[in-house]
Amino acid sequence: MKKQIVLIFLILTILAFSSNSTFLTYTIGQNNKWKITQDAYLVSEIILDDAGLYYPEDMYLKDGKLYIADSGNARILVYDLKTRETTEIGSWSLFTPTGVFVDDNYIYVADIGMSEVVIFDKEGNEVKRIGKPKSILFGQYTKFKPKKLVVDKRGNLYIVSEGSLDGIIQLDRNGEFLGYFGANKVRITALDKFIDLFYSKEQKERILTRAPKPYYNLAIDNKGLIYTITQKEHGDAIKKHNTLGNNILYLSRLDSMVDEANFVDITVDKDGRIFALTETGLIYEYDQEGNLIFSFGGRAIAYDKNGLFSVASSIEVDDEGRIYVLDREKGIVQIFNPTIYATLIHKALNLYIQGKYLESKSIWQDVLKYDGFSSVIHNGLGKAYFQEGKYKEAALHFKVAYNKREYSDAFWEIRNQFLQENMKIILIILFLLLAFFEIGGRILKKKNIKLKIQIKNKLLNDILYLKNLLRHPIDSFYYLRKGTHGSVLSASIIYALFVLVVVFDYMGRSFIFNLNTSERSVGYVVLSIIAPVMLWVFSNYLVSSINEGRGTLKNIYIFTAYSAAPYIIFQPFIILLTYVLTYNESFLISFGSFFVISWTIIVLFIGVKETHDYHLKGTIGSILYSIVWILVIVLVFSIVYMLWDQIFETVYGIIQEVLYRVR
Repeated sequence: MKKQIVLIFLILTILAFSSNSTFLTYTIGQNNKWKITQDAYLVSEIILDDAGLYYPEDMYLKDGKLYIADSGNARILVYDLKTRETTEIGSWSLFTPTGVFVDDNYIYVADIGMSEVVIFDKEGNEVKRIGKPKSILFGQYTKFKPKKLVVDKRGNLYIVSEGSLDGIIQLDRNGEFLGYFGANKVRITALDKFIDLFYSKEQKERILTRAPKPYYNLAIDNKGLIYTITQKEHGDAIKKHNTLGNNILYLSRLDSMVDEANFVDITVDKDGRIFALTETGLIYEYDQEGNLIFSFGGRAIAYDKNGLFSVASSIEVDDEGRIYVLDREKGIVQIFNPTIYATLIHKALNLYIQGKYLESKSIWQDVLKYDGFSSVIHNGLGKAYFQEGKYKEAALHFKVAYNKREYSDAFWEIRNQFLQENMKIILIILFLLLAFFEIGGRILKKKNIKLKIQIKNKLLNDILYLKNLLRHPIDSFYYLRKGTHGSVLSASIIYALFVLVVVFDYMGRSFIFNLNTSERSVGYVVLSIIAPVMLWVFSNYLVSSINEGRGTLKNIYIFTAYSAAPYIIFQPFIILLTYVLTYNESFLISFGSFFVISWTIIVLFIGVKETHDYHLKGTIGSILYSIVWILVIVLVFSIVYMLWDQIFETVYGIIQEVLYRVR
C-alpha cells in the first residue's frame, strides 16, 4: 500500500511540474533557511471571471457558498459552488462594503462608507443597522469606520475599524459597546529610549507619536479564538488571542514567526491551521503553534499565470482543504486543491494532535522520503519520537528542524536519564576529588610547605599578569603604566586571546544557545571585534591628548587589552555551560554573561581612570568623548565609502585632464 502511495505521489508530482504547477512552493529547511519543496497545492479552477466583480475586498465561505463583499458594485455577491448560481444582497442598501461574515442565521456586512454594520437574513432582507456606539467609554470623538468583522457564537461582534489604535471594537448583538479587545503593544526603540533620557516632556510630545499599530484584518475559529493580522510588523504580524485578548501564539513559540509585513487577510481551517495572504499573492500556511508549513503563490508581473495574482485581497479554506483566493484587481477567485504531499502532512499533524503518535510517525517517515530537509517534517518526527520516549532520536530531528525549544526539552530528558544512570559514579568521583584536595592541603599545611611556581619567561609572566587585574585592578594598572609589567607584544597576544574567546562565544555555543543565527563568517566576526577596539584605542588617545591625560598611545593599547581579563578568563566557562544547561536554566547563562561583561566594563573604567590619572568626572567625560569620536569616525568613513565611486571618477577625470594638457 505504501509503495502504491509513493508511486501515485511521484506521478502526480511529475505531472504537476510539467503542467499545472506555475508557481513554486517553499518551506523552511535546515538551519532555518528557505528551500523549494514539493508542490503543496495546485490550481484546480478559476471562477467568477464573468461575474463583473469590481474591486472586491472580502470573502467568506459558508455552507458551500461564497459571500463576496463587492465593494466597487456596492453589493454582496453570493456564489453557490454546487449550482454555480449567483445572487445579490444589499444592492440598494450598501455603499462601500469591505467586510463580510456569515453565521447560521445572518449575514453581517462592514460598510466603511456608511460607517455602519448592516445585518441581513439568509434571504437577503435587511434586519438591522449598527452604527457608532453611544457609550461614553467608546469616546465622543472616536471614529467608527468598520472595515472587517467576525461574530462569535453568542452574537458578539468583533470589528476592525479603520484607524482604531485601541484594538478590536467589541459590541454585543444589540450594538452596545463591550470594550476594546486585544490592542497591539507600543514598541519602544533604542531611539525612543534615548529621547526619554535627554528630551523634555514638551519636546517629546512634539517629536514622538507613540501609538500602537492598528489591526488590519481578523478571523475566528470554531472554538471562538480570534486571529488578527497587523501590517508592517515582523515576527509578530499574526496573533492568536484567547478570551482575555492575550496572544497565546507568541507564548507557544520561542522564536519569532516567519511572516510578512503586508498581510491582508487571515483564515483558519477546521483543524486549526492558519492561512495568511499577502497583497502580493503569497499564501502562508502555519500549524496551530505558528510553525510555517508552506508558502506558495505570488504576484503575476509580466503575464497571467494560474496560482499568481495581481492584487490579492481575501482567502478562505473549506472542510476539504481547498483554498479560495480572491483577486481584487482581476475580480476572480482561484481555487487551490491540496496535493497528496500536503494531504499526508496534514494527516500527520492531525494524528499528532489527537495523541496518535505512532500513526503520525509512520506517515512522517513516508513523507520524509519526498523531502528530507523540510523543517515541518523533522519537527513532526521529533515530536513523535519524544512522545515515545526516544529522546536522542527526537533531539536529532529537532536539531534538523531548528526547533530549539523542543530540542531543549529532549536534551533535558537525555540529561536526566544520564544523571539517573550515573549518579553514583559522579558522587564517588566528586567525593574522591574533595578528599584528595582536603588531605593534600592538610599534609602541606602540617609540613609548612608552600607551593610557588616561578616563571622566569617575562612574556609569559606578562600574559599571566591578567589574573592580577581580577584582584587588584588599581595597582595592576599603575604597574602597567609604569612599564613594570606588560608590553606591546603581550598586549597583542591578549588581544588575540580576546578575539578567540569572542569568536568562541559567538560561534561555539551549543545549539540551544547559539548566537550565530545569521551564519556569519569567522572573518566577519573577527573584523567586527578588532575594528571597534582599535577605534577605541585611537579615539581615547585623541581625547586624552586634549584633556591632559597621562597615558600614551602605548599605555592605552596595553591597558585596553588587560581590561578584558574577566571576559577572557571566565566567559569560556559560561560557554561550556551552554552544553550542559537547557532553556529552563537559561537565566544562568544570561546572568553569567551579564556579570562578566559588566565586570569587564568596570575594569576598563578603572583602567581609563588610573592610566590617565583622572578624577571620576574626568573619567566619565573621557569615555563619553571617546565614544563620540568613534561615531564621528564611522560616520566619515561611511560617507567616504558611499561617495568613493564619485571621488574616484573625479580624481581620474582630473588626471586625464592634466595628461591631456601636458600633451
